Amino acid sequence: MTDLLSVRELSVLAGAKPILHPLSFTVSAGETVAVTGESGSGKSTLARALMRLLPDGFKTSGQIIFEGQDLAALPERDFRDLRGRRIAMVFQEPMTALNPIRRIGKQIGDTLKLHGALSSPDIATHVQQLLDRVGLSHAGVSAQSYPHALSGGQRQRVLLAMAIACKPALLIADEFTTALDSRTQAEVMDLVQELAVEHEMGILMISHDLGVIRRQAQRVLVLQQGHLVESNETEQLFDTPRHPYTRALLGMSLHGTNHPPLTRIPVPVDVSEGVQP
Repeated sequence: MTDLLSVRELSVLAGAKPILHPLSFTVSAGETVAVTGESGSGKSTLARALMRLLPDGFKTSGQIIFEGQDLAALPERDFRDLRGRRIAMVFQEPMTALNPIRRIGKQIGDTLKLHGALSSPDIATHVQQLLDRVGLSHAGVSAQSYPHALSGGQRQRVLLAMAIACKPALLIADEFTTALDSRTQAEVMDLVQELAVEHEMGILMISHDLGVIRRQAQRVLVLQQGHLVESNETEQLFDTPRHPYTRALLGMSLHGTNHPPLTRIPVPVDVSEGVQP
């Protein structure tokens, strides 16, 4: 597979404090790569660094090669054109991401207008097609619906419709099924995988849920305190974890804990142990 995204020695500082230590990985077209680790490991920081959505005072270094160009060196104006069009992100909390006083059809249509993907007369038709594709029309949800009238799973489907509106090449999903019940979570994740196949999207999935990761991802990156401590194909990582932190994560997951406080496992001096290209 061809690398869609190639991250090279990416690091993040908050002032003088390292949040992400230099890490490298790739995502290919049509591939789902999961990033996992306990709370505070740097998962969401990584996602926001890729999207240039870090808070003021955060600084990044390294390369983010996407479709052959280094996003880290791209002027902000050019990056804004890519964000939402070629790279899209689905956030964890839809009621924060959605405007509560605007109808969902208008919000999905805004993405299309912003990037000039369609002429105005065609936008309404495409919005309806997107609602159909993410399974909302069958549930009685229309473009005239407001976010507050929808369930959590339906709001996540709205965000997904917005994310795929311009057929992006890369979708970053940041813990976006965490608040859903297990059945709805499975349905939404299955839909994401179908869309990835349809559009040959690469997916970077940020999640602490190892069950979801094992079902959905082809490769897994394990972060501990901002260090990439292990990277491997999913089944190999689950069957034969190399790093003690990964083994502890898997062990805690077997006991039903998704956010284990693994402070007892120090970051080794040689953090490359267990990391596979």
